Amino acid sequence: RRNTKATDSSNNKATGRKPLSHILSPYASMISPLLLLAAWQIIAQAGLVAPEVLVPPLGVWQAFCELLESGDLAMHLGNSLWRLTVGFSIGAAIGLVLGSAMGASRQVQAYVNPLFQFIRPLPTVALIPAFVMFFGVGETIKLVLVAKATALLITLATFEAVKGIPRTWLEVAAVYKAPPLTLLFRVILPATVPPVLTGLRLALGRSWMVLVAAELLVSENGLGQMMEHGRQMFRLDIVMVCVVLTGVIGWSLDRAVRALEWQLVRWQHR
Repeated sequence: RRNTKATDSSNNKATGRKPLSHILSPYASMISPLLLLAAWQIIAQAGLVAPEVLVPPLGVWQAFCELLESGDLAMHLGNSLWRLTVGFSIGAAIGLVLGSAMGASRQVQAYVNPLFQFIRPLPTVALIPAFVMFFGVGETIKLVLVAKATALLITLATFEAVKGIPRTWLEVAAVYKAPPLTLLFRVILPATVPPVLTGLRLALGRSWMVLVAAELLVSENGLGQMMEHGRQMFRLDIVMVCVVLTGVIGWSLDRAVRALEWQLVRWQHR
């Protein structure tokens, strides 16, 4: 078998042809979405599921164009992305500071870690009824939910990353009496960039899911509320538009953070 592979490789080199796997590799990420779209179209066209339950892809596209032309999609999506940006920024700042403090100081860890471990397993969506009583149903509750979902993951990632820093580095900083902000930005963050970026990427995806779920329940606008409005009006094409957009935006955010992560830690791959 090895001789056969070697012969095929030499033949490809001699003829100047690339193996089929090399030709298809740039398009590998498109295969599964295209297969899903084809299966969706076949099932809808065959009438295996009622159109009222499974809207064909063309109907979803028409609904998307309709929402785009009316301006409703831009308005709802803009509100969702604004909430995600503000809530994620607040949660990331809290997570970075808290995780760094817990990892760098055993005293802080002793005080904070028990409460953190108690809050961490609580599902964010399950806290919505309690948060409604404290924050009402305005913008604050959405920002708090996103910030909570973000802060927990980033705190954990930063905490574990800081714990992995050689203790001698922190001892040297203590000897020179480095201020807390200097310790954070000059010692801790540079040493923990890869795991912290991974935590940021995971937290961004989780925060997006939590936000859409929160908008389904306690919001007057946003992508989640547009989905709920479509359900109430029996416009499943609008629901499917929101579902597809939720997935596409989540995937795009993940790819964007991956690209940033690669740029910041590419020295590790050299």
